[in-house]
Amino acid sequence: MKEKASPYLAMALLAFMILGLEMIILFIESLFYGTMDLFGLLEKRGIYPLLIHWGLTCAVWITGAWVLHLWAKKRGFNIFENKFKAPVINWIIVCALFAISVVSSYIVWDMRFKPIAEFTGMFNLVGNQAVFTFIAQYIYYLFESVLYLAIIIFGQKYGELVLKKDKVPWGGILCGLTWGLVHTLTQGSLIVGLYSAISALIFGIVYILLKKNIRYAYPVIALMFML
Repeated sequence: MKEKASPYLAMALLAFMILGLEMIILFIESLFYGTMDLFGLLEKRGIYPLLIHWGLTCAVWITGAWVLHLWAKKRGFNIFENKFKAPVINWIIVCALFAISVVSSYIVWDMRFKPIAEFTGMFNLVGNQAVFTFIAQYIYYLFESVLYLAIIIFGQKYGELVLKKDKVPWGGILCGLTWGLVHTLTQGSLIVGLYSAISALIFGIVYILLKKNIRYAYPVIALMFML
């Protein structure tokens, strides 16, 4: 029996919607704080509102991601079963894409290394508490990476079932059109939105190059995002 493709598109779009639940969490928090700018609260209320927000968001994200995994597994698509290993040439290409990603990030961040720039900005806001807050922020990024990778995984599965081409980064394209371009709104910059969309496309290519094995794809893509 031919496998239905539409549920995988639904999973990919739901992954994107689960990412968007952060805005609902932020809205609810704003009812208590009187603002959605949690960074603006650092001076008055300290780091705790920000840490609580990240903690709640990560809890919602990982719960949603697990539900999507169980749904896919019920349909016979267990993303953890894939144990294929990529050939050396693929790893060489991945390393080249990784380097391009880091250099691009350096340029976008005004010729600054992203983690250093973020830590410096955090230190200027909260002083010695920046170390703890910085670690929490990057844990938050790790959880975010789970969901945009879910968009890529399920988007790729959908594209392959519908269009029968497994070398095209369908998941990366879908991730770019959703998670990527939405940065235009969340960051208030078309340039950032386009940069994020292109990054998502590259992530999709990396996923294919690493034979869709998330044991390799997730840490590589997450690092590319964080650096």
